[in-house]
Amino acid sequence: MQLTEDRLPESDQTDPVHAARIAIWRLFQEGYVDEDMATAGLLAVDLGTRRAQRNTASVRAHDVPGPRHGRPPFLRR
Repeated sequence: MQLTEDRLPESDQTDPVHAARIAIWRLFQEGYVDEDMATAGLLAVDLGTRRAQRNTASVRAHDVPGPRHGRPPFLRR
């Protein structure tokens, strides 16, 4: 996302990730966070979305109907 200093992106209330990025950008523009803090915040948002996508894909892959056999994963040793 390429932004100019005089223009803030418009908010999109339907996408919380986009809203978080806009909030971080506004905090940076208003001087509440510096460049390092803004970068860390954006990286955290991206990492969170990647983890959520990975976990959703993992759950779907393991979501097989039928009875479960064996012990739950947290009890296996």
